Amino acid sequence: MVSLACLFNRPRLERYADGALETRRMRAVEAHLARCPSCLGRVEKLTYLRNLVHSAVPDPPEPDWAGFWPAVQARIAREPARPITDSWWRPLWKPFWGHPRFTLGGAMAAAALVAFSLWPGGEGRMPAAWAQPVVVQDVGTTDPDRSVMVYSTPDHALTVIWLFNHEDASEES
Repeated sequence: MVSLACLFNRPRLERYADGALETRRMRAVEAHLARCPSCLGRVEKLTYLRNLVHSAVPDPPEPDWAGFWPAVQARIAREPARPITDSWWRPLWKPFWGHPRFTLGGAMAAAALVAFSLWPGGEGRMPAAWAQPVVVQDVGTTDPDRSVMVYSTPDHALTVIWLFNHEDASEES
């Protein structure tokens, strides 16, 4: 039966069979294998397959490094040296180079610029004129199916008029 521990340890079984797990995970897989015959059978099959592959493929011979360094040295002597070009940002950095106070000041100015540009502004604040108390009045109309509401500030700096139609409300309900 597959348990949660099996699902957790199965991706590690192949690396365990190859001996490529770190010590802590290897101990955890060994503890699981002591309790789970299904996963132990998988590890035995993986080990058998690994041994078959190693017996079928001979070990590659050690490479011959004797001619490597002389060939590298001959190529270095044969090819002309190319001039070293600075990066695109290097000329921009040169005025700051060797002046840690100037560099620190520039970094602090850049950080302040970023902080102030991302700082939340006063988008949610109302103007002082809008913060005054609002007077609500109900104004009657000659039409019995309509009513009018008037919101205004005491100094009449702001007035909002709403017109309600009672027919629409009765049709929806």
